[in-house]
Amino acid sequence: MKQVATNTFVLGTGGHNFYILRDGDEATVVDAGCSREWRKLVKGLESIGLSLESVAGIVATHSHADHLGFGKEATRNGLAVSVHAAEETRALGTYTGRFAVTTSEIPMFNRHALKTFLPMILAGVMKMEHLDKVDTFQDGDRLDLPGHPVAVHTPGHTEGHAMFHCPERGLLFTGDGLITMDLIGPGRGPQLIEERFNLDHELAGSSLDRIVGLEAELLLPGHGDPWAGSPAEAVELARA
Repeated sequence: MKQVATNTFVLGTGGHNFYILRDGDEATVVDAGCSREWRKLVKGLESIGLSLESVAGIVATHSHADHLGFGKEATRNGLAVSVHAAEETRALGTYTGRFAVTTSEIPMFNRHALKTFLPMILAGVMKMEHLDKVDTFQDGDRLDLPGHPVAVHTPGHTEGHAMFHCPERGLLFTGDGLITMDLIGPGRGPQLIEERFNLDHELAGSSLDRIVGLEAELLLPGHGDPWAGSPAEAVELARA
């Protein structure tokens, strides 16, 4: 686990990220990693003097297996998990559309893809238990959780993909709507995820309009390193 901002910590494999957002003796978890990363969360909390009882809730940017992988385990342990309302069927396993990219669509012979996805496979990305229950939020909701994240609906990667803006802290958790590493190539810096990983690539691009006016100094993506700068600057680079 690494501290990326005041009271903000990243966990994951390097290929994918999830976060702990601390506020005093409580915390919000942003995204729920892969299915075998539950212990990683528990140990991460313990390393900063917190416990599962300190977690007020988990908010997921979307319901893919590298962002909601241990969500079911979290609910078994009494934690509330929340997604955007348009993401509810994906979280519950009742979704009937194209859920995610298939393994056959990932060029695992590519060394960049291998470096990204092999650690995720070892972390359990190939297995995800759908939730029996999930809370939902709407665009613009200021969630009653540590850090007071504000939900920003940014569809395209999935129907209910959302980012979380913490204006008091100057943070924007961007999920897979804006990342800083090419999953199958060498590119680094703000960018859209490669088209094959998006449900609607054009919509994902236009959704970036929704974050241009937000005030933040650090972007925390689902894939790649934190990026210091404003959302407007990041969007400009992603579209360049």
